[in-house]
Amino acid sequence: MTGAQMTGRLSNKIAVITGAARGIGRATALRFAEEGADVALLDIGRDVPGIPYAGAKSSQLDEVKAEVEALGRKALALTADVTKTDQVNAAVASVIATWGRIDLMVAAAGIDSWANAWELTDEQWQTMMDVNLTGVWKIARAVSPAMIEQKSGAMVFIGSVLSHRANKQFAHYTAAKHGVLGVMRAFALELAPYGIRANSVDPTVVKTDMVFNPQYLDRLGGHPGTTMDEARAHYLKWNTLPIPWCEPVDIANAVLFLASDEARAITGIALPVDLGALLK
Repeated sequence: MTGAQMTGRLSNKIAVITGAARGIGRATALRFAEEGADVALLDIGRDVPGIPYAGAKSSQLDEVKAEVEALGRKALALTADVTKTDQVNAAVASVIATWGRIDLMVAAAGIDSWANAWELTDEQWQTMMDVNLTGVWKIARAVSPAMIEQKSGAMVFIGSVLSHRANKQFAHYTAAKHGVLGVMRAFALELAPYGIRANSVDPTVVKTDMVFNPQYLDRLGGHPGTTMDEARAHYLKWNTLPIPWCEPVDIANAVLFLASDEARAITGIALPVDLGALLK
Protein backbone atom coordinates (compact mmCIF):
# COMPACT_ATOMS: atom_id res chain seq x y z
CA MET A 1 0.00 0.00 0.00
CA THR A 2 1.23 3.50 -0.83
CA GLY A 3 -1.59 5.66 0.40
CA ALA A 4 -4.66 4.57 2.34
CA GLN A 5 -6.97 1.66 2.99
CA MET A 6 -8.41 0.24 -0.24
CA THR A 7 -12.08 1.11 -0.78
CA GLY A 8 -12.60 0.33 -4.47
CA ARG A 9 -13.31 3.96 -5.31
CA LEU A 10 -12.20 3.39 -8.92
CA SER A 11 -13.49 -0.15 -9.29
CA ASN A 12 -13.21 -1.33 -12.91
CA LYS A 13 -12.31 2.13 -14.24
CA ILE A 14 -9.83 2.56 -17.11
CA ALA A 15 -7.23 5.27 -16.55
CA VAL A 16 -4.64 6.89 -18.80
CA ILE A 17 -1.71 8.50 -16.97
CA THR A 18 1.14 10.41 -18.62
CA GLY A 19 4.53 10.72 -16.94
CA ALA A 20 3.78 7.37 -15.32
CA ALA A 21 7.33 5.99 -15.06
CA ARG A 22 8.19 7.84 -11.86
CA GLY A 23 7.23 10.62 -9.47
CA ILE A 24 3.64 11.83 -9.31
CA GLY A 25 2.60 9.75 -12.31
CA ARG A 26 3.87 6.53 -10.77
CA ALA A 27 2.32 7.27 -7.39
CA THR A 28 -1.01 8.03 -9.05
CA ALA A 29 -0.91 4.81 -11.07
CA LEU A 30 -0.37 2.79 -7.91
CA ARG A 31 -3.11 4.58 -5.96
CA PHE A 32 -5.52 4.09 -8.86
CA ALA A 33 -4.65 0.40 -9.04
CA GLU A 34 -5.11 0.04 -5.30
CA GLU A 35 -8.59 1.50 -5.73
CA GLY A 36 -9.57 -0.88 -8.53
CA ALA A 37 -8.55 0.80 -11.80
CA ASP A 38 -6.74 -0.71 -14.76
CA VAL A 39 -4.04 1.69 -15.87
CA ALA A 40 -2.43 2.70 -19.16
CA LEU A 41 1.03 4.03 -18.32
CA LEU A 42 2.50 6.56 -20.76
CA ASP A 43 6.02 7.93 -20.63
CA ILE A 44 8.73 9.09 -23.02
CA GLY A 45 11.32 6.63 -21.66
CA ARG A 46 14.38 8.74 -22.47
CA ASP A 47 16.17 12.01 -21.75
CA VAL A 48 14.58 15.23 -23.02
CA PRO A 49 17.04 17.42 -25.00
CA GLY A 50 17.94 20.62 -23.17
CA ILE A 51 16.70 19.41 -19.79
CA PRO A 52 19.53 19.40 -17.23
CA TYR A 53 18.68 16.13 -15.46
CA ALA A 54 18.12 12.54 -16.56
CA GLY A 55 14.75 11.60 -18.01
CA ALA A 56 12.67 8.57 -17.15
CA LYS A 57 13.84 5.20 -18.42
CA SER A 58 11.71 2.66 -20.26
CA SER A 59 12.76 0.13 -17.62
CA GLN A 60 11.10 2.31 -14.97
CA LEU A 61 7.86 2.21 -16.96
CA ASP A 62 8.05 -1.57 -17.05
CA GLU A 63 8.63 -1.62 -13.30
CA VAL A 64 5.48 0.43 -12.67
CA LYS A 65 3.53 -1.94 -14.93
CA ALA A 66 4.73 -4.85 -12.79
CA GLU A 67 3.79 -2.98 -9.61
CA VAL A 68 0.28 -2.33 -10.89
CA GLU A 69 -0.13 -5.99 -11.89
CA ALA A 70 1.12 -7.07 -8.47
CA LEU A 71 -1.84 -5.16 -7.03
CA GLY A 72 -4.15 -7.37 -9.08
CA ARG A 73 -4.97 -4.87 -11.82
CA LYS A 74 -4.17 -4.77 -15.54
CA ALA A 75 -1.62 -2.38 -17.01
CA LEU A 76 -0.36 -1.24 -20.40
CA ALA A 77 3.13 0.27 -20.68
CA LEU A 78 3.14 2.63 -23.66
CA THR A 79 6.14 4.66 -24.78
CA ALA A 80 4.88 8.02 -26.02
CA ASP A 81 6.18 11.56 -26.30
CA VAL A 82 3.35 13.89 -25.26
CA THR A 83 4.63 16.54 -27.67
CA LYS A 84 4.02 14.26 -30.66
CA THR A 85 0.40 14.10 -31.79
CA ASP A 86 0.82 10.81 -33.63
CA GLN A 87 2.35 9.09 -30.61
CA VAL A 88 -0.30 10.42 -28.21
CA ASN A 89 -3.14 9.42 -30.52
CA ALA A 90 -1.61 5.97 -31.12
CA ALA A 91 -1.29 5.36 -27.38
CA VAL A 92 -4.90 6.35 -26.75
CA ALA A 93 -6.06 4.20 -29.66
CA SER A 94 -4.19 1.27 -28.14
CA VAL A 95 -5.99 1.74 -24.83
CA ILE A 96 -9.38 1.83 -26.52
CA ALA A 97 -8.53 -1.21 -28.66
CA THR A 98 -7.47 -3.12 -25.55
CA TRP A 99 -10.11 -2.09 -23.00
CA GLY A 100 -12.85 -0.39 -25.04
CA ARG A 101 -13.13 2.79 -23.00
CA ILE A 102 -11.29 5.51 -21.08
CA ASP A 103 -12.81 6.71 -17.83
CA LEU A 104 -9.97 8.73 -16.32
CA MET A 105 -7.08 10.83 -17.59
CA VAL A 106 -4.23 12.25 -15.52
CA ALA A 107 -1.78 14.59 -17.23
CA ALA A 108 1.30 14.22 -15.04
CA ALA A 109 4.12 14.39 -17.62
CA GLY A 110 6.31 17.41 -16.98
CA ILE A 111 9.81 18.81 -17.11
CA ASP A 112 11.80 21.55 -15.44
CA SER A 113 14.69 23.87 -16.24
CA TRP A 114 15.74 27.26 -14.96
CA ALA A 115 17.31 30.59 -15.86
CA ASN A 116 16.60 34.27 -15.42
CA ALA A 117 13.64 35.34 -17.55
CA TRP A 118 15.84 37.47 -19.80
CA GLU A 119 18.45 34.72 -20.22
CA LEU A 120 16.18 31.82 -21.19
CA THR A 121 17.03 30.40 -24.60
CA ASP A 122 14.48 29.84 -27.33
CA GLU A 123 15.00 26.10 -26.86
CA GLN A 124 14.35 26.24 -23.11
CA TRP A 125 11.18 28.25 -23.62
CA GLN A 126 9.81 26.14 -26.46
CA THR A 127 10.62 22.78 -24.88
CA MET A 128 8.87 23.85 -21.68
CA MET A 129 5.75 24.94 -23.55
CA ASP A 130 5.76 21.83 -25.74
CA VAL A 131 5.85 19.41 -22.79
CA ASN A 132 4.20 21.20 -19.87
CA LEU A 133 1.40 22.96 -21.76
CA THR A 134 0.90 21.68 -25.30
CA GLY A 135 1.50 18.08 -24.23
CA VAL A 136 -1.17 18.44 -21.58
CA TRP A 137 -3.64 19.74 -24.15
CA LYS A 138 -2.76 16.93 -26.57
CA ILE A 139 -3.50 14.10 -24.16
CA ALA A 140 -6.74 15.76 -23.02
CA ARG A 141 -7.74 16.28 -26.65
CA ALA A 142 -6.93 12.66 -27.49
CA VAL A 143 -9.09 11.11 -24.75
CA SER A 144 -12.02 13.50 -25.17
CA PRO A 145 -13.82 11.68 -28.03
CA ALA A 146 -14.03 8.42 -26.06
CA MET A 147 -15.32 10.22 -22.98
CA ILE A 148 -17.82 12.21 -25.05
CA GLU A 149 -19.14 9.02 -26.61
CA GLN A 150 -19.50 7.46 -23.15
CA LYS A 151 -20.98 10.68 -21.75
CA SER A 152 -18.76 10.26 -18.70
CA GLY A 153 -15.19 10.75 -17.58
CA ALA A 154 -12.85 12.69 -15.34
CA MET A 155 -9.64 14.53 -16.18
CA VAL A 156 -7.06 15.67 -13.64
CA PHE A 157 -4.28 18.01 -14.72
CA ILE A 158 -1.12 18.37 -12.64
CA GLY A 159 -0.50 22.06 -12.23
CA SER A 160 1.68 23.79 -9.64
CA VAL A 161 1.70 26.55 -7.08
CA LEU A 162 3.28 28.36 -10.03
CA SER A 163 -0.10 28.14 -11.74
CA HIS A 164 -0.99 30.91 -9.28
CA ARG A 165 2.21 32.82 -8.51
CA ALA A 166 5.65 33.47 -9.96
CA ASN A 167 9.05 32.25 -8.84
CA LYS A 168 12.47 33.58 -9.79
CA GLN A 169 14.23 31.76 -12.65
CA PHE A 170 11.06 29.93 -13.70
CA ALA A 171 9.32 32.33 -16.09
CA HIS A 172 8.78 29.62 -18.70
CA TYR A 173 7.58 27.04 -16.16
CA THR A 174 5.29 29.64 -14.56
CA ALA A 175 3.82 30.60 -17.93
CA ALA A 176 3.23 26.95 -18.85
CA LYS A 177 1.57 26.12 -15.54
CA HIS A 178 -0.62 29.22 -15.72
CA GLY A 179 -1.60 27.89 -19.13
CA VAL A 180 -2.48 24.47 -17.70
CA LEU A 181 -4.93 26.19 -15.38
CA GLY A 182 -6.60 27.87 -18.35
CA VAL A 183 -6.68 24.71 -20.45
CA MET A 184 -8.19 22.75 -17.57
CA ARG A 185 -10.95 25.31 -17.13
CA ALA A 186 -11.67 25.28 -20.86
CA PHE A 187 -12.07 21.49 -20.91
CA ALA A 188 -14.24 21.65 -17.78
CA LEU A 189 -16.52 24.21 -19.39
CA GLU A 190 -16.77 22.57 -22.80
CA LEU A 191 -17.07 18.95 -21.67
CA ALA A 192 -19.56 19.49 -18.83
CA PRO A 193 -22.59 18.88 -21.09
CA TYR A 194 -21.25 15.36 -21.69
CA GLY A 195 -20.93 14.55 -18.00
CA ILE A 196 -17.14 14.92 -18.06
CA ARG A 197 -15.29 16.70 -15.26
CA ALA A 198 -11.88 18.40 -15.41
CA ASN A 199 -9.86 19.68 -12.45
CA SER A 200 -6.24 20.28 -11.50
CA VAL A 201 -4.04 19.44 -8.52
CA ASP A 202 -1.44 22.15 -7.92
CA PRO A 203 1.46 21.01 -5.75
CA THR A 204 4.22 22.79 -3.92
CA VAL A 205 7.65 21.13 -4.17
CA VAL A 206 7.36 17.33 -4.35
CA LYS A 207 10.14 14.84 -3.65
CA THR A 208 10.66 13.60 -7.20
CA ASP A 209 13.54 13.23 -9.63
CA MET A 210 12.49 16.47 -11.31
CA VAL A 211 13.48 18.46 -8.23
CA PHE A 212 15.80 16.28 -6.17
CA ASN A 213 18.64 15.89 -8.64
CA PRO A 214 22.15 17.34 -8.21
CA GLN A 215 21.67 20.02 -10.87
CA TYR A 216 18.50 21.39 -9.30
CA LEU A 217 19.82 21.19 -5.75
CA ASP A 218 23.01 23.02 -6.68
CA ARG A 219 20.93 25.79 -8.29
CA LEU A 220 18.81 25.97 -5.15
CA GLY A 221 21.77 26.17 -2.79
CA GLY A 222 23.91 28.37 -5.03
CA HIS A 223 26.92 26.07 -4.79
CA PRO A 224 28.04 22.59 -5.89
CA GLY A 225 27.22 19.78 -3.50
CA THR A 226 24.11 21.33 -1.98
CA THR A 227 22.79 18.87 0.60
CA MET A 228 19.29 17.65 1.36
CA ASP A 229 19.53 19.37 4.74
CA GLU A 230 20.12 22.68 2.97
CA ALA A 231 17.16 21.99 0.68
CA ARG A 232 15.03 21.14 3.70
CA ALA A 233 15.88 24.46 5.37
CA HIS A 234 15.04 26.35 2.18
CA TYR A 235 11.66 24.73 1.66
CA LEU A 236 10.63 25.05 5.27
CA LYS A 237 10.73 28.81 4.60
CA TRP A 238 8.81 28.39 1.32
CA ASN A 239 5.87 26.50 2.87
CA THR A 240 3.67 27.43 5.83
CA LEU A 241 3.23 24.03 7.44
CA PRO A 242 6.41 22.75 9.14
CA ILE A 243 6.94 20.15 6.40
CA PRO A 244 9.64 20.74 3.76
CA TRP A 245 8.02 18.99 0.79
CA CYS A 246 5.22 16.71 -0.29
CA GLU A 247 5.70 13.06 -1.13
CA PRO A 248 4.32 11.92 -4.51
CA VAL A 249 1.56 9.97 -2.77
CA ASP A 250 0.26 13.21 -1.21
CA ILE A 251 -0.44 14.47 -4.71
CA ALA A 252 -1.76 11.09 -5.87
CA ASN A 253 -4.30 11.04 -3.04
CA ALA A 254 -5.66 14.42 -4.15
CA VAL A 255 -5.80 13.22 -7.75
CA LEU A 256 -7.63 10.10 -6.61
CA PHE A 257 -10.29 12.16 -4.86
CA LEU A 258 -10.92 14.37 -7.89
CA ALA A 259 -11.02 11.33 -10.21
CA SER A 260 -13.47 9.44 -8.01
CA ASP A 261 -17.24 9.70 -7.80
CA GLU A 262 -16.76 11.34 -4.41
CA ALA A 263 -15.97 14.49 -6.43
CA ARG A 264 -18.86 14.10 -8.88
CA ALA A 265 -20.06 17.64 -8.11
CA ILE A 266 -16.64 19.21 -8.62
CA THR A 267 -15.34 20.52 -11.93
CA GLY A 268 -13.14 23.40 -13.03
CA ILE A 269 -11.29 23.79 -9.73
CA ALA A 270 -7.59 24.07 -8.99
CA LEU A 271 -6.79 22.20 -5.77
CA PRO A 272 -3.53 23.34 -4.16
CA VAL A 273 -1.64 20.63 -2.27
CA ASP A 274 0.94 23.13 -1.20
CA LEU A 275 1.71 22.88 2.53
CA GLY A 276 0.33 26.42 2.76
CA ALA A 277 2.85 27.89 0.30
CA LEU A 278 0.21 30.08 -1.34
CA LEU A 279 -0.51 31.73 2.01
CA LYS A 280 2.83 33.51 1.77
